[in-house]
Amino acid sequence: MNKSHDKPYTAANLKLANLEYLIQNGQPTFGVFSQVKNINYLDYHSHLISQKSLPNWRKELKANQFCFIQILHPPYRVCLALATIKLATSAFVYIYNEDTQQLEVCEALQPLTHHTHLDGDGYQGQMAFTHTKLSVTLDFSPAQMTIALDSQYVAITAALARSAQPLAICTPTGKRGWTFTQKEPLTALSGHLLIKTKSKFHTDAPDAQPQKTTFTDATIANLDWTLGYMRHETNWFWSCITSYLSDGRRFLLNLSMGVNETGASENACWLDGQIFYLPPVMFAREGSNIRSSQPDSLEPSVESVESVESDASATKPWRIYHQNLGWSNVDIDLSFTPITVYKKTDNFGVIASIFEQWIGFYSGEIRIRDEVIRLDNVMGLAEDHFAKW
Repeated sequence: MNKSHDKPYTAANLKLANLEYLIQNGQPTFGVFSQVKNINYLDYHSHLISQKSLPNWRKELKANQFCFIQILHPPYRVCLALATIKLATSAFVYIYNEDTQQLEVCEALQPLTHHTHLDGDGYQGQMAFTHTKLSVTLDFSPAQMTIALDSQYVAITAALARSAQPLAICTPTGKRGWTFTQKEPLTALSGHLLIKTKSKFHTDAPDAQPQKTTFTDATIANLDWTLGYMRHETNWFWSCITSYLSDGRRFLLNLSMGVNETGASENACWLDGQIFYLPPVMFAREGSNIRSSQPDSLEPSVESVESVESDASATKPWRIYHQNLGWSNVDIDLSFTPITVYKKTDNFGVIASIFEQWIGFYSGEIRIRDEVIRLDNVMGLAEDHFAKW
């Protein structure tokens, strides 16, 4: 027996490439990497976007870019994002109180890239967005990232240590594009969450001051940074858990379906910072194919939490699983029971979106060789997103 096959699929023994530049000789390098230091997408020779060479401003205009961060400091779970498709730029932050099961959202949308600054990439760079309701600045460096966010209800200042073992992957997308994404766990170095007096989480005392919660080394987070030339119509499912297991180990899970089309997988989990690569999975959600196949019927709206929770069909459990055909030493079988959602539906003709990010509970098992990770009502996120851009 070849004992090398008994090793788990970790970054240490797979010896993945560490790239200085993603684009080499005018083309992206496809695969899974230990790190990519420069997402030099403007060096891309763009014959896959167009049959003729494009100037840099056209390549920049066609590139979608977004960043999502989740911070867990019980009882609060904070999720924030900044995304641009160049025709429009949006940002949101929501805070969920696990004790009271209340959700509060602040969001903003601006045309084109007005009051938006994009420089560099998720390895070293900055993303900034300024709006009267919500402003956010994300600074990236190899060792850490910082967050400065101010909104109607909350403010966040944080310095987060980055992972030594991120997931970095680049794959072809459709006939004329490619997508790079990087996922990784983060650990708080310093910072705080400030809940303002306008927030529903704030005390009703007449002389109350903003409530400050200081982050500690037990505060955990995760990063999802993506840039690429995606299909005109894109649909994906995404599953994310950042938590502590019952044995005290820190656990991060990232699963998706519908983004990578080549057999390469952006699925992985981390145990105390060590990455384990996972195979493709299937998402089963009753009725989701009907809603996503009818984008022409969209009306701009933001559904209230109460109206979604009253819909019994919307809160039916999802199943996320891996069909083991004998070539994998991994088994994945999870159920996700939704409890509340941040949902936003937009239709502007040329661009449209149905975005649902659910908070709920995961149960089930992930087996990686002899290691069995058992989840019993562990809180996490699940996303169902259709986009036309």
